Amino acid sequence: MKKFLTNQLRAKKIFVLLGIIFVFTQLNAAETSAQRRRVKPNGEKVLIKKPVKIAAANVPKVTQIDDFALKNLFKREGETAKPLLINFWATWCDPCREEFPDLVKLDEQYKGKIDFITVSLDDLAEIRRDVPKFLAEMKAEMPAYLLKTASEESAIAAVSKEWQGGLPFTILFNEKGATVYSRQGKVKLDILRSEIDKILVEQIAQTLDEGTKLKIKILDDIANLIDPFQKGESDAKEDILLGKLQIINKGEDSLANAQLARILADKYGIKTFEFNCKMTTKLIEYIKGYNITTETEIKRKFGDKALEISVEN
Repeated sequence: MKKFLTNQLRAKKIFVLLGIIFVFTQLNAAETSAQRRRVKPNGEKVLIKKPVKIAAANVPKVTQIDDFALKNLFKREGETAKPLLINFWATWCDPCREEFPDLVKLDEQYKGKIDFITVSLDDLAEIRRDVPKFLAEMKAEMPAYLLKTASEESAIAAVSKEWQGGLPFTILFNEKGATVYSRQGKVKLDILRSEIDKILVEQIAQTLDEGTKLKIKILDDIANLIDPFQKGESDAKEDILLGKLQIINKGEDSLANAQLARILADKYGIKTFEFNCKMTTKLIEYIKGYNITTETEIKRKFGDKALEISVEN
């Protein structure tokens, strides 16, 4: 009898132990599941995404610079120098973070046309942490720097007299290193784009020959004119007063124009240039006004036969 009771008691203990193990297993499974998913009020399960780790190969390089290196970044030297855009920012600056996506788009738009760099004013400890992490999240490809300076006041003064120390601060230099735009606070993209475009147009204009520059000026001048013929007369009179005699060819008869240009240059020192772009009504009227005035002066000065094309000439 005692043996039976002992066996029965032992069986109960085993049963209780198995029950405890079962309950513990279920609780552990529920806890593990709770770390991976949440339940919406309607009972639908939602998976929680694990934090995305950024591969080491995709982490942008951030270079530490001091005041001296910062000044060197401003230098624009050589014939291939490009305009330079610099954005000063920090990860703890909310407006900086807010405008950064627009700056990334700006970099994509003008890549190869201007140099665009960013300079972080974060603590040096963030050069391998928050700064590259944020740049990677933004998919920023601009060269990135972190400024470590003994005197923020002197560094700020070296950048611009207009900078009062607030962030973000954006400054644009032309290809010669002169400041053409700066702003403390979030940039206004339309204004910044306009300033960049102005610099790029000026750069192109500097490489053009005198004839092309004159064509561009004429087209700009007559774009909104009501009477382009009168404008042509006026411009010709100004040139005559300056001692400049020149004829504008429309490019309709290249042989005749070439012969006339040779005669005028060889005999009278008069310049001609071709206007080989599409002829609009306004442009045709302008050229008429200019040439009639100039031809009148040529005939007065050299005689009526000065503009005749002849094989003997």
